[in-house]
Amino acid sequence: TDEQCGETASDCKCCDGRNGHHLSEDCPCCKRYSGVCDKDGCDFNSYRMGDQKFFGKGAGYTVDTSKPISVVTQFITTDGTDNGDLKEMRRLYVQDGKVIQNSKISP
Repeated sequence: TDEQCGETASDCKCCDGRNGHHLSEDCPCCKRYSGVCDKDGCDFNSYRMGDQKFFGKGAGYTVDTSKPISVVTQFITTDGTDNGDLKEMRRLYVQDGKVIQNSKISP
């Protein structure tokens, strides 16, 4: 139920905590895992991937969500043109005039 949900599935009391496995059909943050698709797909969630201090509210985080943030996504092609084959995608954050690389993950 909504009163059991936190801000994310990792805070949810009706989902399986930090790993977000689906436990409750009624929980909006657990429904992410219902169905047949790979719900994690290509997303990149710093917290879920091991960097709990990358993105959050306050000075204790690399990206402080209490301040304005610009998110830059770069699509790098094999030949450096707009029409080349995609080789890499990069996500950068800009905050207070500082460019912040995406978090590193712990496998």
